[in-house]
Amino acid sequence: MSQRNKIPLGPVKLCVDTKGFEDGRLVQFEIWMKKGGEEKIVDQVNGAVRSGKGEAIWTPQAREKRDTLKKDMTVEESGELEEYYFKARVGDLEVQSDTWIFLYPLEIYVTNENGEPLNGVEFEIEFSDGSKEKGTFTQGYAKFKGAPKGRFKLKVKGYKLKEEGS
Repeated sequence: MSQRNKIPLGPVKLCVDTKGFEDGRLVQFEIWMKKGGEEKIVDQVNGAVRSGKGEAIWTPQAREKRDTLKKDMTVEESGELEEYYFKARVGDLEVQSDTWIFLYPLEIYVTNENGEPLNGVEFEIEFSDGSKEKGTFTQGYAKFKGAPKGRFKLKVKGYKLKEEGS
């Protein structure tokens, strides 16, 4: 997997070199998303040339998603990574940025068979981009400030979790 820029979900500063263009000139930014071999435009923002740079701020739309899993349930969610990039236009010239992925806050709450929250129990989580983190549940919770979107695998010490198809 290629190395991508990873940025926390929130306003994104879009910047492009515009040397040779006069200050105040319009810069149009198109924000694109790549997922599963398809690419589509998701937004457009305008900026202006200032001191040899064209800049704008893009704020992606986000919403909270909650899922409750039980022992005998599986979740159907696309494991494909969403990559973003922008195309910037100044006059007749167009350039494309490198890709990036957003990192999202993630909170997991786990209980045992009796409905009691796991506390002091170690876990390992593998995210959709292959990165891993280890930690310990506190009153049933594990919290992450920056997790890539997509499926994750959770291993809990001393517990066997039901996997899809088993």
